Amino acid sequence: MNVLLHHEMKNNKMNWIKTNDQPLSKEGSSGERVIVEMYSSNKNDTPTYRGTVKLNSGIGRIAFTLIDIDSKKKWVNRLTNHNLIEGDIFGVEYSTYEYYNLAWPVSDREYVLKAKWTIDNNAETPSAKLEISSTTHKKYPLRNDRVRGDLESLIFHLKEVSPETTEVTVEIKADPKGKLPKFLANQIQKNWPLTTLRALSKEVSQGEELHKFFL
Repeated sequence: MNVLLHHEMKNNKMNWIKTNDQPLSKEGSSGERVIVEMYSSNKNDTPTYRGTVKLNSGIGRIAFTLIDIDSKKKWVNRLTNHNLIEGDIFGVEYSTYEYYNLAWPVSDREYVLKAKWTIDNNAETPSAKLEISSTTHKKYPLRNDRVRGDLESLIFHLKEVSPETTEVTVEIKADPKGKLPKFLANQIQKNWPLTTLRALSKEVSQGEELHKFFL
């Protein structure tokens, strides 16, 4: 029996298996580390990957960086176009369109996404959760020159450790669709939490803007 399935059956709950443990900084082995884990309900299921790290930034600054359209193209790899469709990025719910210009021979990808914040400012330890998933919109029909990917779930969990330290956990489960081989799609997602948290850490250190939820 597959080891992962054995653990799941034994404990009757989700069991995450660590797949990577790397320093947050590419320059050295000291300091904060990013722990990457994987969960899959069975061998045919698209795996979910998550990464966890503590960032030297307040929760409001990180929340702002996650939704700021102007800066997102700086730190999200291959993101070429990012448009607000409906709602307010500083509100609880909104919808966006994202286009990724990928390297040949991989076809370009696009996503129509809905996002929702859950905020708890009144707890002893403030926390927030940003949930993002694929949706459809009449302004963005399918195109022949781009593959419409399916983002089943992307979740950013933010938990305040101190006013200047935030624990960030990101989970992703996606199907890029198209003709991308399954092993390659899985490898991209496997590396995504580490790459994203490193880029996010760099970006939050370069500004002071805060999400209004935490002002």
